[in-house]
Amino acid sequence: MRTPPHNSRRSADLQKEIARADRRRIDQWHAAMRRDGRVVLRTNLFKTFMGALVCWLFVGAIILTFVVTPGSTWNPLSPGFGGWLVFVLLVVFAVALVLFGFGAVLWTFVVPFVRPQFVVSRRGVESSWWKPGGRVRRFAAPWSGVVDIGGEFQWRKYPLPDALVVTITAHGATAHQNALIGNVRKPEMVTYRVLRELKARPRDVLVFLLEVHGAQTAHC
Repeated sequence: MRTPPHNSRRSADLQKEIARADRRRIDQWHAAMRRDGRVVLRTNLFKTFMGALVCWLFVGAIILTFVVTPGSTWNPLSPGFGGWLVFVLLVVFAVALVLFGFGAVLWTFVVPFVRPQFVVSRRGVESSWWKPGGRVRRFAAPWSGVVDIGGEFQWRKYPLPDALVVTITAHGATAHQNALIGNVRKPEMVTYRVLRELKARPRDVLVFLLEVHGAQTAHC
C-alpha cells in the first residue's frame, strides 16, 4: 500500500505531484486510520487568512481605480467619455469588485465560522461544516460508491504555481450532497472537489485517498 496504482490517464504533471507526496505524513495518517478508524483534516487558518488578504487587496485596488477615474469616463454621452474600450474595462472591474468582494466576505467571516473539515474513514469520505446545533454534511460517499479519485489542475499565470484540486467521483445514488437552496438532484455520477484550504497538501491527500480506496475496495 505504499505506491498509488498506476493510471495511464493521469498527466505527467499529476504523476510528478504524486511522486512529491510526503511519505512520512501519509504514513502518519495510515497509523491514525488503523488506530482510530478515521483521519480528520481540518481547515488551515493561515490559508484562510491569505485567501481573505488577497481578496481584500484586490477589492482595495479596484475601489482605488474607481476613485481616481472621473465619473464622466463611464458616460457615453459625456464629453469626457474615455471610449468604449475604457468603458468595457471599467465594467470588467465592476464585476471583479463584486466577485472579490464576495470572496473577501467569505474568507473573512464565513469560512472561519463554519470551520469546514474533511474526514477519511474506513467507511468512506465525508466533508462537513459547522453550524449552531452541530455539523452538517456537504458531501459524503461510502468507498463502495467511489469510482475514481483523481486530480485537476487550475492553471495559473506566472509567477503563481498551478493549483492541484483533488477530485472524488462517486455514484450519485450512493453519495450525499447538501444544497444551500432547495434539494439536490442526484445525477448518475457526482464529482466532489476537496477543499484546497485544508492543513494538508493536496498531493498528500490525493495519494492517501488512492491508497485507502485501493485497500478498502480490495477487501470488498
